[in-house]
Amino acid sequence: MIKHIFKIIWAQRKSNGWILGELVIVMCALWFMMDKLWVDVRCYNAPMGYDISNTWRFKLSTLSSNAPGYVPDSLYDSNATQDLLKLMERIRQEQEVEEVCVTYWSMPYSNGSSWGTLLPLGADTSKAVGQNYHKLKVSPSYFDVFRMKDKEGRAITPLVENAYRPLVITAEAEDFFFGGQSAIGRQISENDDLSEPFTIAAVLPTFRSNDFDRPENCAFTILKGESLQEFVKNFGVRSAELSVRTKRPMTEDEMYAFLEKTADRMTVNNTFVHGVTLLADQRDDQLRFTKNENSKKLSMMAFLLVNVFFGIVGTFWLRTERRRSEIGLRMAMGATRKGIFWQLVKEGLALLTIAFIPSAVIFANLLHMEVTQGSEIPPDMASRLLFGFVFSYAVMAAMIVVGISFPSYRAMRMHPADALRQE
Repeated sequence: MIKHIFKIIWAQRKSNGWILGELVIVMCALWFMMDKLWVDVRCYNAPMGYDISNTWRFKLSTLSSNAPGYVPDSLYDSNATQDLLKLMERIRQEQEVEEVCVTYWSMPYSNGSSWGTLLPLGADTSKAVGQNYHKLKVSPSYFDVFRMKDKEGRAITPLVENAYRPLVITAEAEDFFFGGQSAIGRQISENDDLSEPFTIAAVLPTFRSNDFDRPENCAFTILKGESLQEFVKNFGVRSAELSVRTKRPMTEDEMYAFLEKTADRMTVNNTFVHGVTLLADQRDDQLRFTKNENSKKLSMMAFLLVNVFFGIVGTFWLRTERRRSEIGLRMAMGATRKGIFWQLVKEGLALLTIAFIPSAVIFANLLHMEVTQGSEIPPDMASRLLFGFVFSYAVMAAMIVVGISFPSYRAMRMHPADALRQE
């Protein structure tokens, strides 16, 4: 049966050649669209590496010199870093609060864009050329606030709060620098002369700054003691990000009621909390543009899919219409309607299968050359090709069946005498 189908296709090769060319082009276009959808969905649903539920950003400010309660320099008995730590401790002691941390442009969805190089000590010399990494400056309690564990599932805060110059990196950095070996206890420097190295205290399984980005090569330096003082001195308290995790979900009204009730404790000398933002809202604001762009792309894909539908259906509709007399003649010679229908469907699917071969080669090369989207996720060519093939093949097969069904049904109703006359 299969041999007979291919003989028919070969006998009609002149007309089938144009159909095959159209199927190859349409298959590549449809495959490209499905790959885009696959990448976006997989990225969006991949683990972020942290949990922002019930977390808020407390915005800090300082009193102006003419504000009530302003403490002049002559009466100031502490410094900005001490005030910040005291404020954090007051917030931590509140009944509604689970934990609080301070960061500088490093909280989730903060649009922090600090990048630099890393130089591992004692690693493969080919890796000691420096590797760009995302620099995040966080206090030890950061990992408790966002419920982050290391690759072994251990709490990270105890590993870094008493260590000397600790560093936390992601699994991507560990794999790159140390070839799959454990990075715990190894040293990495930010300086070309390998001076003032950090000691790796923990490795995170993954970390992503954005729901549509791939896992990043990150390094978390710990703000405590002198390093925290340096940042507060250089960038001020107002630039500090206080992230607070509450013990239960709270609405914005409940949070502002909480701040109003604890207003006297939310001020330390000239430093005070002047507003809050739910991190889930901050996430929505950051992703709004990307989601809008993706919505436009999905609308365009839907429009193209409709055009593909009418194109494929129309092509096989006309192909079947041109064979009306052949179909009628088969009916006159005793063929069943079901047999004729499946004969035509098998011919269409055989053409689609032939067209798939060059389409697969083209798309595999596009993936290999990274022409298509895909930098957002780790390479996984096999599953991407499989998803694109299964979905595209199924959609186009359904279109071909639709394009064959209606004209073949009409042709099968032809009277045998009319079919013999036309033949």
